Amino acid sequence: MTHIQRRQAVIFPKEQKILQQLGENIRLAMKRRKITQTMIAERTGLSKPTLRNIERGESTVSIGHYLRVLAVLGLAEDLAKVALDDDMGRKLQDIELMKSMRSANKPLHPEPEVYADRSKSDTSRHIESLMALAKARSRNEKNEEDA
Repeated sequence: MTHIQRRQAVIFPKEQKILQQLGENIRLAMKRRKITQTMIAERTGLSKPTLRNIERGESTVSIGHYLRVLAVLGLAEDLAKVALDDDMGRKLQDIELMKSMRSANKPLHPEPEVYADRSKSDTSRHIESLMALAKARSRNEKNEEDA
């Protein structure tokens, strides 16, 4: 008999903590509503072992199962709020917009050598500071994952 191997997501420790927090939040929401695992199982069609895995924040449970439980608890809309406010994405997009604005405003003829040593414009400094911030945040996230 051959066993079909299921692919599993690679979950780093920081991400596992987030899933565990989600599971704990779901467990607390159930307790606040006085809804038992049996009731959730009946309403979702999920087994009790799967529900226990959700409460523990296991990464092997599909996001669809998490969503079914959240729906029973009246919290499904909360999932739609994930990544709604994307600060990093907006900053990266602003950098690209500033770059394209700069290239669109370039003169057709190169500047004379006389102006070659002038200081950077405020826009250039702003773009560089945003890029440095994005790189620093990326390094910090990587360091936290490695920890």
